[in-house]
Amino acid sequence: MSGGPRTLAGLLKARSQTQGERLAVRYKEGEEWLSRTWGETWAEARAVAAALHARGVRPGDGVLLLIPEVRPAVSTLFGVWALGAVPSILGVPYRLSDLDAYLEQLRGTARKLDAKALVLSSMLAGMAGEGSGNGVSLIVADSLVEEGRALPFQPEPDAAPGPCLVQLTSGSTSQPRGVVLSHEKVMLHMESMSRALPSPAHAMAVSWLPLHHDMGLLGGLLFPFFNNFPAHMLSPLDFRQRPFAWLETMSQFKGTICAAPPSAYAICLGLANRAKEAGLDLSAWEVAMIGAEPISPDLLRRFSDKFAPCGFRAESFFPVYGLAEATVAVTFPPKLAPTVVDRVDRATLEREGRAVPCAEGPGALELTGVGRPIPHTEVRLVDEQDQPVPERTQGEILVRAATLMDGYYREPELTASAVQEGWLRTGDLGYQADGTYFITGRKKELIIKGGHNLIPSILEELASEVEGVRAGCVAAVGVRSEQRQTEMAYVLAETKLEAEAQSKLGERIRERLRAHGIAIDHVLLVAPGTLPKTTSGKIKRRAISEAIAAGQLPGTLA
Repeated sequence: MSGGPRTLAGLLKARSQTQGERLAVRYKEGEEWLSRTWGETWAEARAVAAALHARGVRPGDGVLLLIPEVRPAVSTLFGVWALGAVPSILGVPYRLSDLDAYLEQLRGTARKLDAKALVLSSMLAGMAGEGSGNGVSLIVADSLVEEGRALPFQPEPDAAPGPCLVQLTSGSTSQPRGVVLSHEKVMLHMESMSRALPSPAHAMAVSWLPLHHDMGLLGGLLFPFFNNFPAHMLSPLDFRQRPFAWLETMSQFKGTICAAPPSAYAICLGLANRAKEAGLDLSAWEVAMIGAEPISPDLLRRFSDKFAPCGFRAESFFPVYGLAEATVAVTFPPKLAPTVVDRVDRATLEREGRAVPCAEGPGALELTGVGRPIPHTEVRLVDEQDQPVPERTQGEILVRAATLMDGYYREPELTASAVQEGWLRTGDLGYQADGTYFITGRKKELIIKGGHNLIPSILEELASEVEGVRAGCVAAVGVRSEQRQTEMAYVLAETKLEAEAQSKLGERIRERLRAHGIAIDHVLLVAPGTLPKTTSGKIKRRAISEAIAAGQLPGTLA
C-alpha cells in the first residue's frame, strides 16, 4: 500500500478525483435503484464529516452507528471515516421485543466504547428521544448530508489518528466485544483478500448483509469498493421480508459475487421453481461466498441442483472461514474450483478427534472444506497442550496474521488471553487434510456427554430436517448434571404445532438422530421466537444452556 492512500476514506477521496463519474454503488430504495458515482459518494461523505464536525465530533472520537437503512448507513460510515473518527456499527436486534431494555443496552455499549455520539435513523431517534444521554450526543442520520453540504469544512481523511474501526463481535458465545482494527491493517487485509480472490473487469457485487456484521461490511461493501467495481446494496430488511429480491438483483445486474450465511441459501431453496418460472439468470454468479455458520455439503448440492435451470454453477460456491479478530477472512478456496467435501467417521471424530475417511452411510459425517490461508495469514492446529496435531486430527485453530486485531477495546487481560505470542486463539476446532481446512465446531460449545464430543451444528442440521421444525430455529446445547457428572444433551426446536402434536414431533426428532447413531437426553419444543439470537440471527447457545440450567426456558419436554 506504499505511496497510496492509507485509509479507506482517503482511497474514496482519491477515487473521486480521478474517476469521479464512474459508478460506485447502487442502493435499493423501495422498488427503485439509486445510483451513486465515486464523486457523489465522496461529496456525501464530506458533507457528513462537516455536519458531524459542526456538532463537536473530532478525529479520533468514537461514534456509534445504528442506521438500518442502507444508503444513509453507508454515507454516514464514510463520513465518520472522512472526519477521522472511529465508527462502531450496531445492529437492530433480530427480535426487538423490549425497546427500553435495548436502549439501555445501547447506552451501556456507548459507555464501554467511550463513544462521543450515537448516530441513529430518524425512526429510532424518535423512540430514543432527542438530545443527549449520559454524555453521548444523539444525532439523526437522515439530515446530515444536507446539513453538511453548505459547510466549508474540508476533512483530511489520511490524517486520521486511528483506529479505523471498533468492530463488535456477534456475541453468540459471550457478550459482544470491541475488536480494534487499525487503518493500516484494514487496508492490508483488503489487499490480501483481493490477491486471494482477484476481481475480473466485469465484476458486480450484490449484498443484503447487515453492515454491523464483518462479512457484510468488509465482504459486501468494502471488497467491491477497494477493487473499484460496483456494489448493489439492499437492506437486510429487504431480504428478510422478501428473499426473492436477492435472486432478482443477482439476475438483473448480472451479479458475479455475493456473500451470505448458509441459512440464507437454505431459505432460497423453496424459491427455485419461482426463479425458473420468472426466467432469472444466475449464470454470471462466479463467487457465491458462504460462511459465518457451519456449511452443510448437502445444502450446497441441493442449492446447486435446484438453481441449475437458472444457470447457477456448483463450482461457484466459495466456502470461507474467518472471524472479526482476524479482520474478517482467514481461509479462501480457489475460485471456481469444485467444493472439497470430506466424508469421515462421525463416532471416531467425536471420541478420538480423528477425521478418518469412511464410506457413505448413517455413521458418516460430511464436512465442507474452506480452503487455505489468504496472504499474510498463517494457521496452526494444536491440542490441549498447545502441541501441533497431525493431519486429519482435530485441534484448536490458531491464527497469526499481519492483519490481526490490535486487541479488544480497553480489555487488556482479555486481549492477552486471546492473542498469545502473536497467535490468536480462535476457540474454533478443525482439522487439515491435503492442504484444505475443515471446521468442526466451537471449542466452548461442544457437548461433552459420557466422554463423547457431540458437535452442536450436526445435531441442529439433522433436527432441522424434521417436518414441523422451524428452519434455522434449532439449538443443541449441553447442560452440566452434577448428579451424573457429565453433560445432558438437549435439542431445542421452535415449532408452530399445537401441544397435542408435539410429542410425536419430539419422537421424530429423536428417531432422526438415532438413525445417525446419536442419543440425546432431552428434546425441548418451544414457541416461535423463543430461542435467543444475536443481531445477525445466530443462535446464542451459551445463553440457552444457562437458561435451561436456571429453569428459565419455557417449553414442552417431548
